[in-house]
Amino acid sequence: MRQAVEAVVARKYQPGGPFNPETPGPWKDTPAVRARAFPHEEWLVEVVATQAQYLFDTFGKFPATVPTIYSLMFLQTHHLDPEYYDRFFEPGAYLQTHKEHLETWHGLRLDELPRRTE
Repeated sequence: MRQAVEAVVARKYQPGGPFNPETPGPWKDTPAVRARAFPHEEWLVEVVATQAQYLFDTFGKFPATVPTIYSLMFLQTHHLDPEYYDRFFEPGAYLQTHKEHLETWHGLRLDELPRRTE
């Protein structure tokens, strides 16, 4: 299990990994966003590896108490904040339907809403 934990940690930070500053992403300053992830310290790797090994030794599989393949169906709804996405993300971070949602469903126009000032 120690090797598995080390492989997951390495994958996070290697080229193409989600925390590697050179991995492309949707943010306007993707390298800065990705570089903010701190590498895992050795003590944390040791704790996770120890817990994973215990579960594997005790139950004969990992994960231990849920099926290896576990699929949930869910739906999440919310109002997007297009101003936030326009500020921090590249164009295309949300769909045109998201942009038009407030007007279509609530009769509100984005250009009429109060804007944050910073």
